[in-house]
Amino acid sequence: MKGLLKMKLNENFLIHDTGNGEILIAVGEETKRFHGIVKLNETGAEICHLIENDDLSLKEICNHFYEKCPDDDKEMINKGVSDFIEQLKKINAIKL
Repeated sequence: MKGLLKMKLNENFLIHDTGNGEILIAVGEETKRFHGIVKLNETGAEICHLIENDDLSLKEICNHFYEKCPDDDKEMINKGVSDFIEQLKKINAIKL
């Protein structure tokens, strides 16, 4: 699995708890490029919180979920985390 490159949540994206779940929203200059919100499921919110303040690699994020969910299929974890990270990259929510 690729994934040694460190990444961090772009400081122009904020995680907000609506009371009914968490969302990711663009602020500042980023609102010129991204005009929406991302409704986060529990795993997506956890990934965003993991990279909110710490530079982590894809491998480190996956390892977090391997430890948290040792009975889950590692390939399924890899795919889910990778797919979500790719979506965050597309909207510029991740700094590499």
